[in-house]
Amino acid sequence: MLCLPALRRWWFRPSSTTPEMLNLCSNGVRGNTLLLRPRTLVLPHSASTASVASDLSKGYLVNVNPAPSRGAALTPTTLTKVPPVCRSSLEKKNNPNSTIDFLKGIGLDDSQVEEMVKSHPRLLRCKVEKTLIPKIRVLEDLGICGSELISVIASNPFLLTASSRDSLLAKLDFLKSILGSVENALNAVRKAKWLLSANLTEQLQPNFELLKSYGISDERLQKLLLRYPKYVCSNNPKSVQENLVRVEQVLGIPRESGMFFHGYMVMVSLSERSLELKFEMFKRYGWSESDVLVMAKRSPKCLIISEAKLKTGVDFFVNKLGFEIGYLAARPTLLTYSMEERILPRYAVLQVLQEKKLLKRNPSIYTVLNLCESRFLDAYVLPFEDNLPELYEAYAYGGKKFVDSSVQEFGKQ
Repeated sequence: MLCLPALRRWWFRPSSTTPEMLNLCSNGVRGNTLLLRPRTLVLPHSASTASVASDLSKGYLVNVNPAPSRGAALTPTTLTKVPPVCRSSLEKKNNPNSTIDFLKGIGLDDSQVEEMVKSHPRLLRCKVEKTLIPKIRVLEDLGICGSELISVIASNPFLLTASSRDSLLAKLDFLKSILGSVENALNAVRKAKWLLSANLTEQLQPNFELLKSYGISDERLQKLLLRYPKYVCSNNPKSVQENLVRVEQVLGIPRESGMFFHGYMVMVSLSERSLELKFEMFKRYGWSESDVLVMAKRSPKCLIISEAKLKTGVDFFVNKLGFEIGYLAARPTLLTYSMEERILPRYAVLQVLQEKKLLKRNPSIYTVLNLCESRFLDAYVLPFEDNLPELYEAYAYGGKKFVDSSVQEFGKQ
């Protein structure tokens, strides 16, 4: 048996239990502070600490004290105005009730507190004066206060438990200097919470400098960090260097190319073995290695399309329309479009127009598929809406009932 004295089980005293007390605050129960008593929890080795933490959090989602109105939300500069019931709780060490009271005291409502504790049970073990208040003041130092503070805390509860005050401030300030704003820094941390536990000066800054030496701009690096932090923040700069080299040597994309950045993202996503399997997949559908490399130089992301999508594209463009593999390799965006939502509906519209002899010239299917939605409608649907209402039906039904077995010839340019 494994004794975990730090984890506590709480329950209502039998003499004071009422049916209403058994409901969580999410059910809207109102009432005074409930009488609770602790007991050391003894777990078997197989028990999950995480599940116990979850149960613990659920046990504390009772309406211990009615939350203040949202309009009375307190900013960090007025933390001394926390209600007396909260201040008295601060004197109790590791009392989960003090955390609940404190969060409600600064303006968070019951539903926000409930979600925070469910997603981050560690909050219940935080000391208000030692942990929570300093972290909130860090956010204030960064210019976050009032309703914005409440929103940030509610959506990022891990900020209240991450590192020490000085460490949290230093990391957020560092991310702000790279990303340009506090909002961007918080967005990056929200997508990759591990950034708060990473050594950013050793893991992020060297990688930034390395990527910039390969011609990747600050703007793109910012977008990369915001969308895919793992691609930039690696504790092994050597792996970043290896992936950059693979883009040039394996895919043949020079660092001066606008596609180099996209090639790097693909290399990070695919191991050497995974890349080999992708080449083998294309070869099964009639592609040569040179065809795959031509495609990769124009659109590296096509290397990560699924086999089902590749099969559908080859069936339609090669087997149905009679295009050659080389045509697809030189125009790889054709493989990225949705067959049901873009390719078939537009092809069906072209068929109807050609059957009615309403096309002044033979259009390129490639050009037609590359048009944005509004331009396609302006050119091929709206001018014929009065005399040819069936065009809407052709477009709406994905073209499936209009694409017959006899394929019309459209330009391949």
